[in-house]
Amino acid sequence: MERSKADSFTAYLEARQKERAAPTPPTSSGTSLGLLAALAGAPRGTMALTELQQASGMGFGDFSQSLQRLADTGYLTVSGQPGSETAQLTKLGSDVAELARAS
Repeated sequence: MERSKADSFTAYLEARQKERAAPTPPTSSGTSLGLLAALAGAPRGTMALTELQQASGMGFGDFSQSLQRLADTGYLTVSGQPGSETAQLTKLGSDVAELARAS
């Protein structure tokens, strides 16, 4: 017997509630959006690039490309002296991270 669409949707909602109740893992998902999420979870939306890369789980090449794309599109800024740079979310980046977290 096939399940009704209402049952499927109820199961989906229950799964989403369990997912939201689970603790957030300390690392991001290895994507540009994951970098935004990691920064959104940091105090003042700021993190040292070395810490951000470690939290991302990304290799150097993927991390630097994602970071550059996010900076070019205005989602974050990078500042500081070489070797001690920090990334900070912009208002736009913070809004996108919040929307991603809400979905």
